[in-house]
Amino acid sequence: MRVALSIFKYFPYGGIQRDMLKVARECLRRGHQVKVFSLRWEGPAEPDLDVELLPVVGINRHSQYDHFAVALHEAVADDEFDLLVGFNKMPGLDVYYAGDSCYLEKSLTQRSALYRLLPRFRSFVAAEHSVFSSDSATQILTLSNGEVPRYRHLYRTQPDRFHELPPGIERDRVAPADVAPYRESVRTEHGLAEHDNVVLFLGSGFIKKGLDRALLALAALPAHVRTCTHLFVIGRDKADAFERLAMRLGVSNRVTFYSEGRDDIPRFLFAADALIHPAYDETAGMVIVEAMLAGVPAVVTKNCGYASYLEKYRAGIVLENPFSQTVLNEALHELLSSGDRECWRRNGIAAGEDEQLFRLVPRTVDLLERFAGEKRPLLVFALFRYFPFGGLQRDFMRIAMACRQAGYEIVVYCLSWQGDVPEGFRVIRVPAEIMRNHVKYQRFAEHVAAEAGWHHPAAVIGFNKIPGLDLYYAADSCFEQKAQEMRTPLYRLFGRYRLMSRFEKAVFDQHSATRIMLITQHQRAPFQKYYQTQDERMIVVPPGISADRARPQHWQELRAGVRSEFELSDDELLMVLIGSGFITKGLDRALQVLASLPEELATRTRLLVIGQDNPGQFQRLAASLGVAERLIINKGRDDIPAILQGADLMVHPAYMESGGMVLIEAVIAGLPVIATSVCGFAHFIKDADAGVVLAEPFEQSELNEQVAIALGDDACRQRWSANGVRFGRTRQDLYDMPRHALECIETFLAERGARVPVESAGEQR
Repeated sequence: MRVALSIFKYFPYGGIQRDMLKVARECLRRGHQVKVFSLRWEGPAEPDLDVELLPVVGINRHSQYDHFAVALHEAVADDEFDLLVGFNKMPGLDVYYAGDSCYLEKSLTQRSALYRLLPRFRSFVAAEHSVFSSDSATQILTLSNGEVPRYRHLYRTQPDRFHELPPGIERDRVAPADVAPYRESVRTEHGLAEHDNVVLFLGSGFIKKGLDRALLALAALPAHVRTCTHLFVIGRDKADAFERLAMRLGVSNRVTFYSEGRDDIPRFLFAADALIHPAYDETAGMVIVEAMLAGVPAVVTKNCGYASYLEKYRAGIVLENPFSQTVLNEALHELLSSGDRECWRRNGIAAGEDEQLFRLVPRTVDLLERFAGEKRPLLVFALFRYFPFGGLQRDFMRIAMACRQAGYEIVVYCLSWQGDVPEGFRVIRVPAEIMRNHVKYQRFAEHVAAEAGWHHPAAVIGFNKIPGLDLYYAADSCFEQKAQEMRTPLYRLFGRYRLMSRFEKAVFDQHSATRIMLITQHQRAPFQKYYQTQDERMIVVPPGISADRARPQHWQELRAGVRSEFELSDDELLMVLIGSGFITKGLDRALQVLASLPEELATRTRLLVIGQDNPGQFQRLAASLGVAERLIINKGRDDIPAILQGADLMVHPAYMESGGMVLIEAVIAGLPVIATSVCGFAHFIKDADAGVVLAEPFEQSELNEQVAIALGDDACRQRWSANGVRFGRTRQDLYDMPRHALECIETFLAERGARVPVESAGEQR
């Protein structure tokens, strides 16, 4: 596999830094390719390791990290990496090595409200959210599970994304049979007597590791113990403040600071009598286990992730929460004077028999290999709104499900989502509340442009027109045609027009590279008229009717249930109009039909309207026409197949309709249809001889007449019904849209050189 590792800063003495380097070396040992991206690299170069330093941009730390994340994203986008592994939190990671504690939890419990207004807070929380949120797919490697409940509480992180790692102690930390030469060497070098106590404080990040607490504990030792005790502080950090504290406490002559770190830590471990690690915050604390295996008793705070090992092997003292300085002072004294010291030492050394204490790096690379093997190419889908009853939405769902079944990961950006989220889908809702629609669409497009790339998708597929799409499913008609031919010049002065026109141009303009899936052939002409869209960028996909719309064996049962629900007698008639967007679907025309029916038909005919839209103006129109009592409007239903069996006639007098999937659904269900010829799928009504298609220009009187004839002629409707059912059983191409859309997507990916899932590549279509 080819792995990218990212870390803000590398220096030889940091715990996370050492882990990163060991993981990189193990990957190389196993024959994998590794590249490390960083802002700074201090220490010797690794001859076999490819390291790229990204430019430092920004005047403060959080802005530098933000710019690093962007630069990293651009750098890895130019290369084919199987995994992007981060040792710091940032967007776009496949795997995060969780060496840090939960920043948001600390900010909420240990910082003021004023702190949480700072740009630093917003930046760090955004980075943490990008890793741990339930919308993320980042796999998380934890050094201990102590922080997991905090992340899950604050971010709702799925539990199966956490993978606990064992410690990864290096063998050179295990105590040799004879430590006397090390004890003598360190004591001689620093002018200490054999009976002097050597106490270690190890770790970069002196504040976080609790160096102030350690100095206070040293100063609190009884005088006769303090005068023969020496504290060595070894780590990479600024020591000035702590040197001043040691002077104020009167122990500066008892402390040696190595604030640039040292390369001979094992030598000091084997020479030491005790380790003190009273951390304020410590995700793991590798030094605790290192000291234990070196035979050095330790006193540590319980909030250290690896304190549990000290308890398990009874190799020192673990301080309970909440922290007490007095208790630490007493514990350090006990650690240096207790009769249990030899027992603690032997227990710690004996723990070296546990092989799991050395498995961190092999286990990490095992997991990386697994994640790389399981990783699927990712497709990002973008649509403004999902609800189960929209035609566009159902097309989206069937295409996305086909892609998922072919082995792709699916991420969906939307403004709102109604209904269940299918297994394996990640739905990211873009916040855009209390805004006018076109402003929401602008916000949505900006959000997708800024963030979708972090997922490293194989393609971005849109079901609404926005800039930056690789593929667009053109279920909508040409907006510019409507604006120019059906609207006034005043309309074209509004912000909504300018935005929607710009978005459509971004997709269809001859200079765009977006691949377009048309749902009907007649869509091609208006787009080419206004944008000169190249023929080769547009492909017509067949309809994608769901098989559950065809007439089932128990159709009479379904019909009886629907008619019972609406209390229809045998001689009453149910006319339906189905589709979201009542204006464009021609609901006003349908109401005119209802009002024009001859009295004999009018008294026994009702109109059922199903769709997501505001019905207010149409209810008022129905009242003014005197047909309100015969109108039923349902916002949406999940039993459309039953409705199609229960109705007697579908009317679809649309003003504009790119496709009109519901027309074909009605035909194959055996429901006669009367529709306008502007509907892209109206020709299927003619092909099946299952109703009437009204020619343009539209005439209301013709619609009124044709509906009255159809409702009054039972034999004609029965003939149309039988024709439609037969048509649905013989035309298999009616159901092929998801497969053809998937082929269109994969053709695009092949041209781009992107990989496809193994199961998809091996499938014979």
